Amino acid sequence: MNELRRGLSLACAVCGSRHLFKRFGLFDMHEKCPLCGIQFERMEGHFLGAVALNTVISAGAVLSTICLTIVIAGTDVSSKLLLLTALPMATILPVLFDPFSRTLWTAIDILIRPVEPKELNEAFQYNSSNET
Repeated sequence: MNELRRGLSLACAVCGSRHLFKRFGLFDMHEKCPLCGIQFERMEGHFLGAVALNTVISAGAVLSTICLTIVIAGTDVSSKLLLLTALPMATILPVLFDPFSRTLWTAIDILIRPVEPKELNEAFQYNSSNET
């Protein structure tokens, strides 16, 4: 589960390196981890899982916002108010959550399909084996 914690903190799921993005966020992730060398897109279409994760989290947040607005304002709430409360969540959250969804999905993928030694830098493998 250490991998998931690292994924949620924008770190590499394998080594914990934090320099995975060329600039913070917006769709500009390095192809490989600068420390351990794992390629983040481990197979073609890898980041479709991250897109799905981002979509589910964002849709859940929008639905929660709408439900909370109805609970607070009552059932006779105007659609204008619902739109004003849900629209910022629907437009801003997916963009802000994108880097988290990428690193979190990579962590989930690593939990499902563990890293093989050939996927890592030789220097990282050597250092890891000497630390134990």
